Amino acid sequence: MKSSLLLSILALAASVAALPASTHVVHEKRSSTSSWTKLTEVQLDQRINLPVRIGLTESNLDTGYASLLDIAHPTSKNYGKHWTHEQIAEKFAPRPETIEAVGSWLTESGIEHSRIQLSPGKNWMNFNASISEVERLLQTKYNYYTHSSGQGHIACDEYSVPQSISRHIDFIMPTVHFDTKIIDRTDDNKMEKRDVDPTHKPGSPSNIAWNPKKGKTIAAPNLPTPNIVYNLANCNQYITPECLRALYNFKNGTLNKSSYGIVEYTPQAYLQGDLNLFYSNLARQIPTGTAPTFDSIDGGVDQTTTQGFNYNGESDLDLEYAIALVYPQKVTLYQAGDLVEGASDSQYPDPNSGGYKSRDCGRYAPASVISTSYGYNEADLTPAYENRQCNEYMKLGLAGVTILYSSGDYGVAGNGGQCCTKAKCAGGTYNSGASGTFNPSFPGTCPYVTSVGATQIVPGASVTAPEEACETVIYSGGGFSNVFPLPSYQKSAVTSYFTNHNPPYTATQYNNSRTVRGYPDVAANGANYVVAVDGTISLIYGTSASSPTFGAIITLINEQRVNSGKTAVGFINPTIYANPTAFNDITSGGNQGCGTAGFTAVTGWDPVTGLGTPNYAKLLTVFQGLP
Repeated sequence: MKSSLLLSILALAASVAALPASTHVVHEKRSSTSSWTKLTEVQLDQRINLPVRIGLTESNLDTGYASLLDIAHPTSKNYGKHWTHEQIAEKFAPRPETIEAVGSWLTESGIEHSRIQLSPGKNWMNFNASISEVERLLQTKYNYYTHSSGQGHIACDEYSVPQSISRHIDFIMPTVHFDTKIIDRTDDNKMEKRDVDPTHKPGSPSNIAWNPKKGKTIAAPNLPTPNIVYNLANCNQYITPECLRALYNFKNGTLNKSSYGIVEYTPQAYLQGDLNLFYSNLARQIPTGTAPTFDSIDGGVDQTTTQGFNYNGESDLDLEYAIALVYPQKVTLYQAGDLVEGASDSQYPDPNSGGYKSRDCGRYAPASVISTSYGYNEADLTPAYENRQCNEYMKLGLAGVTILYSSGDYGVAGNGGQCCTKAKCAGGTYNSGASGTFNPSFPGTCPYVTSVGATQIVPGASVTAPEEACETVIYSGGGFSNVFPLPSYQKSAVTSYFTNHNPPYTATQYNNSRTVRGYPDVAANGANYVVAVDGTISLIYGTSASSPTFGAIITLINEQRVNSGKTAVGFINPTIYANPTAFNDITSGGNQGCGTAGFTAVTGWDPVTGLGTPNYAKLLTVFQGLP
């Protein structure tokens, strides 16, 4: 059905008169980046195959935000009336003339019909082509680059398309994005190492910037048995599920009527032995052997061959606390990426040796809440790419899914503490972090996700005392986008922040236009989590802990709504910003970075802890009061 539709459209395109001569225009351009060096002396074999993916311009995106507010704003009569996936696909599918125009351009440029595939959602056009073909098609030049980590890659600095085609295309990969593997067509069995920068690749053990941070080891087989009793009296030293329930006013789960998903990226993986160790120490109501439901995406595997904190720390943390906080509700693990390519989405399906060949789009119904503890610097990616991905989160919101992302662990700085060298991170060049421009994260800056920052119990204070912004080992990521405008649901909160607590920084240091998206939206504890990893019990820190904790609370609220015959809460931002008193306001601490004190937690919303930490009972009252 799909291939027949594509062939008929392409045949129609070929039957019409050739497109008039059109001036090519630059579609995307990447400024030089300090992390990559172009090796102009390296001559690429023009027969190398590139898996080309064209993101077709979708229709009706200008109405997406209004459509989402219609079913997510607490004053709307249509609150909770989520769309079906079929309605979403039909609403935003590219127009037939877009598919026809791009297909005609490709065939007239020498790309045969038989090589072109249209995705099930009709929003991607894919084909393989040699470097020489792609260079002619896009009027560009591919070069070989090396990264400071030692990784190699091929890419171009810019590419062009006919002016008449430009409006039909969001972006094309691989081009200015460092995201593809080269295929040597002269020897199908000779495959080069996957060329993805490990410092930017989610799930890579080298990408320690987004991994949680490991503290002291509490218990291990080779250490004396610790004389520690985990209870509410020492939550300021050891955060446990019991501490989180006390902090945020909720109890053990009793229902199994909703769904909660945790995203992990291969080769990150959990160990069942670690989950069992955690249960026996901190969640004894959970039977040994309890595991998440495993949903493999793009060949995702729970690999256990390679172990260590940088392979198991994130997955163990996320799943131990997600399962413990919502049990007996089942938790689903979305494991993304095969062992060849990992979590990079440059080629899907992956045509390379050992790559995952099947298609998973639409294979699984998404959980009602999905938490992810990974991310990029906003400046790592082009605005076109980020807007495209952000709109996918909008679609999930329409389907009734709550999307959560951790806000980062380096305060106003980016991954690894890097800061930008130019205002608004223009050019995407970074320094070591001792100075420079604040470096916001993505996807947390997307207005269709809920960004989660981190707090901590004040050292020496009780579990009932007000928390402060996390300043132990990590600093809560927060700031202002350089890409996304200020959404209406957040306007009052951000305006109030600037009116009453204007930061002492200039436009050189951050986007102080007051017209852009601020993050995080909310926060939860992110320090001193007691976690079982690789057979030991250790302390872990990070917004990587905050996001699954906040997600568990929303899941418990969903269970109560479903039990009352209502729908899941879906996109929560309009409702939470309309009800800030349902949160514990955090008014002390900051998120230093880039040689500054960063922003400061203040009364009301702030770019450190957002609206604050959740009060489950108050939030439940708010959401149960909605249709």
